[in-house]
Amino acid sequence: MKKNHINTILILGFIVFFGCKGAKIDGPIISTPTQEKLDPIQEKYAPIIGVTPKEIENIPLYAFIDSWMGTPYRLGGETKRGIDCSFFTQFLYHDVYGGLIERTAEKQFMAPDTKKFVGQEYLKEGDLLFFNSKGSKYEIISHVGVYLGNDKFVHSTSNKDRLTGSNGVQISNFRDRYWQRMFVAAGRKPLNSKNEVNKDD
Repeated sequence: MKKNHINTILILGFIVFFGCKGAKIDGPIISTPTQEKLDPIQEKYAPIIGVTPKEIENIPLYAFIDSWMGTPYRLGGETKRGIDCSFFTQFLYHDVYGGLIERTAEKQFMAPDTKKFVGQEYLKEGDLLFFNSKGSKYEIISHVGVYLGNDKFVHSTSNKDRLTGSNGVQISNFRDRYWQRMFVAAGRKPLNSKNEVNKDD
C-alpha cells in the first residue's frame, strides 16, 4: 500500500512537471506600440482644415486661432470685443512667430520685407493673403488673412460665416470663387520661427 502511494505521488509529480513545461512559450516577446497622444487642438481643427490630426503640427498657431475664433469684426478694433483683419494678422505674427509686422493690410503688402508672389501652388502655412475688391495690385489692399494649408486661411472679416452666420475671426476656403476673385497676391515674411515660413521655394 505504501509503495502504491509513493508511485501515485511520482506519477502526479511527473504530470504536473511536464504539464507546466508544455505551457512554456518560446520566442521573442512582441510589444504593442503605444498610440501617440493627440492634442485636443489637433482633433478639433483637423476636420475643419480637412487633414489628419497629426498634420496639425503648429500647436501654438492653432491655440492662438482658437482663442480668437468667433471674435466679431470691427474696423480699427484691437480687442476681443472686436478686431479688424490687419490687427489680427499683426497680433498672430507677434504671438505665434515672434515678429512685429505692419498695422494695416496695405502696409503689410507694401513692406520691403514682404516677399510677394501669385503662384498659389507655392503657398505655405503662415503666408499672408492679400485681397481687394478688384483683385488688382494697382488698387489699395483692403483685406488680409493668414494661410493655413489645404486651401484654408484664417482672418477677421466683415463677411458672415456660412455656418455660424456671424462675422469676425473665422477659417474660410481660399478656393471659394469670392476670395479667388478678390485675391491679389500672397506675401511671405522673413521670420525666425519653427515653421520657417521664410524659406525660399
